[in-house]
Amino acid sequence: MPHALEEEVGITEYLSPEVQGFSGNFKERWQDFHVYEVDQGGVELHLSELITPGAVAAELKKNAEERREARSALGASFTFEPDAAAELDAALGQGNAQELQSFLQKQTVAEASSDAGEGAAEAPAFVDFSSAEIDGKEARKKAHAAILKHFGSFLNTETVELPEGARMLRIWMREAERKAKAPTPGSQAQTSGGKGKGKGKAKSKAKGKGGKGKGKDKQQDGQEKVESAFGTLRREGWPKDRPDYLYFRLYKENCNTGEAVSSIARCVGRSVKQFSFAGTKDKRAVTVQAICAHRLPADQLRRTVLHRLWDKRLRISDLEYRGERLRLGQLRGNRFKVVLRNIPPQADTDASAACVPEDGPEHCTLGQAFSAVKGGFLNYFGLQRFGTREVKTHQVGAAIIAGKWEEAVNLILGVYEGKAKRAAQESGGDRPSKLRRTDAGCVDAGQEATHGKVQQSTTDALTIFLETGDAQKALDVMPRSQHLERCLLGARARGLPFAEALRQLPHQAVSLYAHAAQSFIWNSVLSRRIREFGRHPVVGDLVFASPNAEAFDGDTCEISDVMVKDSSNAPDEDADLSEEDVRKLPAVLGCLALAPQNQGPRVPRRALQNEEEAAAVTLADVVLPLPGSEVVFPSNLTGVYEELSQRLLGLSISDFSNCSIVQLSGSYRALAVSPKDLTWRAVPSESRSSSSVLQTDVALLLAEREPQQVPQRHHAGDPGQSGEGAEGGENEHHAERGNVLAFDCVLPPSAYLTMLLRELMKSSTSHQ
Repeated sequence: MPHALEEEVGITEYLSPEVQGFSGNFKERWQDFHVYEVDQGGVELHLSELITPGAVAAELKKNAEERREARSALGASFTFEPDAAAELDAALGQGNAQELQSFLQKQTVAEASSDAGEGAAEAPAFVDFSSAEIDGKEARKKAHAAILKHFGSFLNTETVELPEGARMLRIWMREAERKAKAPTPGSQAQTSGGKGKGKGKAKSKAKGKGGKGKGKDKQQDGQEKVESAFGTLRREGWPKDRPDYLYFRLYKENCNTGEAVSSIARCVGRSVKQFSFAGTKDKRAVTVQAICAHRLPADQLRRTVLHRLWDKRLRISDLEYRGERLRLGQLRGNRFKVVLRNIPPQADTDASAACVPEDGPEHCTLGQAFSAVKGGFLNYFGLQRFGTREVKTHQVGAAIIAGKWEEAVNLILGVYEGKAKRAAQESGGDRPSKLRRTDAGCVDAGQEATHGKVQQSTTDALTIFLETGDAQKALDVMPRSQHLERCLLGARARGLPFAEALRQLPHQAVSLYAHAAQSFIWNSVLSRRIREFGRHPVVGDLVFASPNAEAFDGDTCEISDVMVKDSSNAPDEDADLSEEDVRKLPAVLGCLALAPQNQGPRVPRRALQNEEEAAAVTLADVVLPLPGSEVVFPSNLTGVYEELSQRLLGLSISDFSNCSIVQLSGSYRALAVSPKDLTWRAVPSESRSSSSVLQTDVALLLAEREPQQVPQRHHAGDPGQSGEGAEGGENEHHAERGNVLAFDCVLPPSAYLTMLLRELMKSSTSHQ
């Protein structure tokens, strides 16, 4: 079943109804849609370098050669270079610097003697530096940095605490450390890793209180201490002076964010729950966004591009450590670059005619449409907010808010009005396909068959539940991929009441439904506001307290406003966490670290008191509240909120404040949005058939290389090479049936690109 009609979710008005629109195809090819995240500092994220397997392999080879060269330079007569000697004297003190030099000379002599078979005395395992010359944390930090700067390829350092409480610097050879960490006879590797008897016994001894990790000191920060010839060594520890989170920019082509992050997590051998992002990006697009990983070394991530399972549709760059985790919604907006194709070849829209932006856009249909949308568009919640099933998410949300727990459970399961609304049948035509697309844009036959089996099993399970009421039998038949249905059926099979069954769902899922009900009322009130009071601010409207307060930074945005999306077909980018996304939450739940919620309105607001105040602001300054416990309603619309809530959802406005399962504090949302930096251009006829109307970051970086370094051929599917034969290429060279244009703009995270396109083209998004 398709999306709801716009009228069914309150979308009825235009901001500039008098301006003529035009027809055209949006996102006909995935190469026609680019999205670049804008972080909270206002930085637009792009790839800054190409970290390729060849470049990483070359780096590793170079580093190994440098280590060997530095190591071979040591000898009995080894001395520091003048610059290094001066820096080490300043950081360590002259006495400690001389002791370090002597330590290195003895290490080399001992190894040479050992190679010659002589019975020379063993070299010292480590050297401790006097705390008299290195006193205090900052002094030790400076000493660590100086040693690692000049000898980090073969020396390691650590601050150790002596029994009497004093702290000193300890230095040792890295190769000796590796030998100390290697398994020794009688170690766990021997007692539990071999074949035959004793394996199970050794494992059982490690279990139980005090058994696991016996002989080792495991710290609270996850570091494991192992006794060695050097004293206490850290094993697999995280440096204390390194921030806990690795940020990097992820470039992806024609795959969704959850899929990309799962692929990276698999390659680095980490759980997907260690990764987070500000919002998921569209699958059928080229996108760049920030990703955050907990305690993942940057060099390990760089090396991972050499992994045999590394997805060639992905690129990474700009790796840096930060102290705070990236959370859902922590972004300023997104820059969209869009190509619209098959625009009717009318005289006033022909690129060869007068319709060129620089030559007077007010004289052509396209120019007038773009000039109008620069002034703004109505900030409706888009259709994907309300789901694609026959039972829309706002209907489930209304039941949850009203405390009708049984009705809410049945609606989620697709059971209502005494009939089994077979979820799989309903979604057969409306659920975005999660299957891989072939060159022709078709679904692989084998995967399609599997998808059909899942649909049929879902139908059978829900039929069993409706006809017999036996939740356990229905659960046994329900496919494991149907997470929400299984969660509810499992709760009912355990005898939990309907309210408790709802509480077993992920909080994001329940919130999705409740926020959809808020959004439905907000859309409906916005349409009534436009019809009754016009398209300009009026007395009684709410605005931000400061006339210069910038709503664009998303300060009023809560989880319900953050548009995240994994769908392969639906047209909007950074769209809501849709119902289908929530149904596969276990796959990406760890990545969705939520920003603090339910803190109430975060932007001061005031009501316009007179005509002068109304004339001093624009419609984009006006805000409407989403119903909740901590919002104030505009005096001119209070009755409208109550009337629409009662008539459309059967709820009182006060019910939103009293919801027991989901706390709905409410928030303020701008009535209209003006896109930033909106520009457009007609695409010349000779470039219209090309899939590279929009240049990717990869293509631009390749173009910056020296001509002799640019590969002459690229493998199909390589990032940035989206021509004929690329994965997902869809009839790249068919003849264009009309004109083509490209535009780009920046929107805040709470605005829908589909609503901008609706205003621009004056066409419904119900069928896009």
